[in-house]
Order: sequence, then structure tokens, then C-alpha cells
Amino acid sequence: MTVKLSPEEANIRKLSRSPIPMNFVKKQNGAWNHQDWLNFLEYLKGKNYFPIDTDRVGLLLEEKKAQYLAAKKGK
Repeated sequence: MTVKLSPEEANIRKLSRSPIPMNFVKKQNGAWNHQDWLNFLEYLKGKNYFPIDTDRVGLLLEEKKAQYLAAKKGK
């Protein structure tokens, strides 16, 4: 039995499998401000990732940020 995902869930899954979140974190060197965040959401809209749960996008970015900083520290 296949469960149909909501558009929000489908988009967060698609985003989490893409390089987009980590690319953003790397470009920002692991730090961003509110305007950077809003610009990122606009970018996602332009790439057809909406509707999406923006809180979960934020959590995904924080997860990628932790990975990025840990890798950077290990060098």
C-alpha cells in the first residue's frame, strides 16, 4: 500500500535529497542572517519546492550546518 505524501512532505523530502541545502550552507560559510534566509526561501520557490514547511527547512539547514562545521573542524 502506497501512502500519498502531502505536497509539503514531498517537497521537504525532495529538498533533503538534493545538494541545495548544503550548497547554501557552504556558500554562507555556515552563518546567515534573516535576509539570507528569506532569499533562500525565495530561491526554493523559484525551484518549485513550495509548498514546504519552512520550519523543517530551517531544521534541515541547521543539520547541514552542523555537518559542515564538523567537517571544517576536522581539517
